[in-house]
Amino acid sequence: MMRPALALIAIIGALTMSEPSSLAQSELDATMEPPVIITAPGPEFRDEARPGAMIIGMDRTPKGRLWGCWTGAGDKPDTYFILATSDDDGATWSKPRLVVGALDPSGKRQRSALVGNLWADPLGRLWLFFDQAVVGVPGPRADWLIRCDNPDADAPVWSKPVCFANEGCTLNKPTVLSNGDWLLPVSKWAEKTAWVYVSTDQGKSWNPRGRVKFPDWNFDEHMFVELRDGRLWLLARTQGNPHECFSTDRGKTWSEPEPAATVQNVNARFFLRRLASGRILLVKNGPPTERLSKRSHMSAYLSEDDGQTWRGGLLLDERSSVSYPDGFQAPDGLIYILYDWNRHTDAEILLAKFREEDVLAGKLVSKDAKLQMLANKATGPKPILYNGIELPYEWPPRHLDPASTEPMPVPYLRRPPKASIPIDVGRQLFVDDFLIEKVDMKRTFHQAQKHAASPVFKAETTNEMGASSSGGRGQEATCYLGHGGVFFDPRDGVFKMFYTAGWRGGLALATSRDLLHWTRPDLGFPPGGNRLLAQGNDAGHDNCVWLDVNAKRPEERIKFLTHWGSHVLKTSADGREWSQAVTTGSAGDYCSFFLNPFRHVWVFSIKQGGPRGRCRYYAESSDFLTGADWSRAVYWTNADRLDKPEPEGRYPGAGEPTQLYSLNAVAYESVLLGQFYIHRGPNNRLCDQGQFPKLTDLCLGFSRDGFHWHRPDRRAFIAGTRKEGDWDRAYLHGTAGVCVVMDDKLWFPYTGFSGIAPSGKRGMYTGGAIGLATLRRDGFASMDAGEKPATLTTRPIKFSGEHLFVNLDAPRGELRVEVLTLEDKNYGPFTAEKCVPLRCDSTRQRVTWRGVESLARASNKNVRLRFTLTNGSLYSFWVTSDPNGASHGYVAAGGPGFRGVVDSVGAGISSAPAQRP
Repeated sequence: MMRPALALIAIIGALTMSEPSSLAQSELDATMEPPVIITAPGPEFRDEARPGAMIIGMDRTPKGRLWGCWTGAGDKPDTYFILATSDDDGATWSKPRLVVGALDPSGKRQRSALVGNLWADPLGRLWLFFDQAVVGVPGPRADWLIRCDNPDADAPVWSKPVCFANEGCTLNKPTVLSNGDWLLPVSKWAEKTAWVYVSTDQGKSWNPRGRVKFPDWNFDEHMFVELRDGRLWLLARTQGNPHECFSTDRGKTWSEPEPAATVQNVNARFFLRRLASGRILLVKNGPPTERLSKRSHMSAYLSEDDGQTWRGGLLLDERSSVSYPDGFQAPDGLIYILYDWNRHTDAEILLAKFREEDVLAGKLVSKDAKLQMLANKATGPKPILYNGIELPYEWPPRHLDPASTEPMPVPYLRRPPKASIPIDVGRQLFVDDFLIEKVDMKRTFHQAQKHAASPVFKAETTNEMGASSSGGRGQEATCYLGHGGVFFDPRDGVFKMFYTAGWRGGLALATSRDLLHWTRPDLGFPPGGNRLLAQGNDAGHDNCVWLDVNAKRPEERIKFLTHWGSHVLKTSADGREWSQAVTTGSAGDYCSFFLNPFRHVWVFSIKQGGPRGRCRYYAESSDFLTGADWSRAVYWTNADRLDKPEPEGRYPGAGEPTQLYSLNAVAYESVLLGQFYIHRGPNNRLCDQGQFPKLTDLCLGFSRDGFHWHRPDRRAFIAGTRKEGDWDRAYLHGTAGVCVVMDDKLWFPYTGFSGIAPSGKRGMYTGGAIGLATLRRDGFASMDAGEKPATLTTRPIKFSGEHLFVNLDAPRGELRVEVLTLEDKNYGPFTAEKCVPLRCDSTRQRVTWRGVESLARASNKNVRLRFTLTNGSLYSFWVTSDPNGASHGYVAAGGPGFRGVVDSVGAGISSAPAQRP
């Protein structure tokens, strides 16, 4: 990466840090190191090199130059500021002219600048306020400023950075009072308090004047307007609607905050400013007194009575994910507003220009007014995944057709990476041809084997046995996963199963040490017994639970989605106390979510009705609760023409078109493992009339980019028996987490319905119980050879480890491995002749060569591997730094012996001979 040229910064004026500090100097060092100010930004800061954009602010300098500021990486914590200019009234914008917060000169540490603002003062000088944190160093964010006294010059010069608040963030512009004071809003996030700073000497010093604490704190983002009666009106963002308070002593003291009387808004920054005409301008999402469900409909309004009422309503941008307006009014009365759209996808900064008469008319009537002018768009770089796959700029993809019956296209299989494929993460499975260059082995896909002890968990308690009272009344003897969740908790050393106790019942917990014998612990929670939440609003029709054993915040260890009228998200540390429910967008009744750890995002599998019935939409978020915004969800997938209807004679209602009833997923080793619930009918009306369960089978898919699914085997991985009286006759459901790892096998919990209760009562949702199916570890697909030697040669690969392992079933055969150059020549001593032949059945077997200790000579080189096999099956291979065979891949929902959901122990787990699939 090119290092930015760091220019010397001229010191202009004597700016002082005058706030008394109660922090020790050692605590201040992290956030008060001199910020990195780059006055000659290199190509690494241009649009094509940046992944996102979030608006910070804009203003106009005396000769008419427009200055804009936005971030270079959206709203990520390690982002930085970019400043650009326009000398043609916003029609075109310069390349970056200034960057704040980036790699330091040594390139070893990074400063972060996340929030701030631009302001042109009455003297014509341009100020940039910004917060700073040093990435990876704990502590509060400090508030800094720099100033430019010649902002219209060809080569503007900026002052030395000054920290004026040891802890704080400035998100809105200063306000100049009638007495000449300059008031600056500063939010101290650590103490969740909105402060007022003041300069009485035209910016030579900034000092705290007053403060106020708002209920339901949400970054404050407060702003001031001086009213005609001399009071100050302060509006601030909260978790709910904005709150307001007033000051009669220029900000020293404030009235008790109350919900704003005339302004409501979604959780986002809005813009409030006194205009030259005396009117107050308000720019926000939606009408003044309406709180929208999402950040859409950016609009402008005017008040002639100091905010008591609002007039007009000019719609600037109706699209979803438009936010954070900031701007100014030029001397000729033209108003400029800069805002962002989709910070991490479209990543656009947009400009609106209009006049007061446009706002009052509710449409553009001025000749020089113009909306949705593109100021900046980040177009890259395309993210490169752990496996070398390059994601497109548009993510998630939006081009798939819900009416199509064709199988989902998989771009990375059509066009594999041209460069060597990195294989440092996880065992490399043979579920597709992603890693295969040449092969004459035969691929075989394997189905799970139902465990003889199934069902291992069935209705016993009063809540589970009794007739349901909602959502299909009268259903009996049912406990079911309903997505639920089965995870191994390394902290407590047990498997935890979150399930629904009774049809549409409450959320309950069972624990086990071996998956076969389960206990219902008495939790001592208000619902009673082993129930975490009672049925109803708290635990609704359908629940999905994820035990996040690596949660950064303890209070978010349990993540929960439920549906009762609408879907809501909650989190909890232990299931006793839950966070405030966050409502999602509209969807069907059976949604779920999962963690994609390869990209560190939470993915929501959203049920919707489409032209071909039930299907899935996709939404993602780096933060679970923020992910409740499903307004940007895109069509994802459905059953297709390869999912065959139920044949005649096996089950009632045969022949109906297949639909995708649900889709769960989990990271397993180096891929995402998808569990597709294929609905083969009949429709609910027919099932209800006949009092038997509908038919869903569990099928598999695999994804290497987290969105596109390869589904090479359309047989049911786990199927209902279709037989009257069987506990899993039909209506099979998997679970969040999909599977766990134990004794070198994969264990798949699943729900089946018999349709019959012990009382003889029949029903579509009656007789639900939970069983298990197993599979050899990595056993989804094997590459097989008979008596004649067969080979498999990989594409070019690269690894940093030095120990090669395989999952092999060849006790009566033989496997040899050789390392090749890209020209198919032997690489060093790693030849087939020197390879110690493997004749074993083991899920973790090291490959060695005579006279060579390890693969170290081939590490970080571009090479191929060629496997030669007779009379056996090869399931996977991996190269690791661990001589015990830890793959450093993901182990689904965990298992005994693992410290979390990553295999960091290798041979520390059972090394018993493998069970064949």
